[in-house]
Amino acid sequence: MIPIGLAYTPAAIHDPRKAQDQFSLSLSLILKNPNRRRPLPSWLLPTLAVSQTHRQPHQPFVRKKMKSVVGMVVSNKMQKSVVVAVDRLFHHKLYNRYVKRTSKFMAHDENNQCNIGDRVRLDPSRPLSKRKNWVVAEILKKARIYEPPSVDNADASSTKTETLAS
Repeated sequence: MIPIGLAYTPAAIHDPRKAQDQFSLSLSLILKNPNRRRPLPSWLLPTLAVSQTHRQPHQPFVRKKMKSVVGMVVSNKMQKSVVVAVDRLFHHKLYNRYVKRTSKFMAHDENNQCNIGDRVRLDPSRPLSKRKNWVVAEILKKARIYEPPSVDNADASSTKTETLAS
């Protein structure tokens, strides 16, 4: 005779993990029952010995600290905020290749010093807004920005070419 609570349900038949969870739950209900008069069945005793010896103590939830990341500024159109693209490589087990993924993070730039193309290091911070959890720690490399020649320089160079041509 199967004790009450140990009967298998259709979900437990299809998913062995659910069956194990149901078995553990019903086992704990049987053991905690103070009105139990009969001794435990012999087929249950080896299971009890294994389950109680391998029990892990409860570990409190510990949040992992975020690491600093390095990325490239892709947008600085906001006030005191920049969007930084961070590339990461990971090994794909099935294809046995390294795959590149890009994540975009919004970061706080207090003095509006970052330009598009700058390489920056981001440090984690408390949430500053809905999407901003990072702060620009330092600018590692400034981008080279093309500056077209001014109008004065263009006039001077055109007069030089005219004098050389004549």
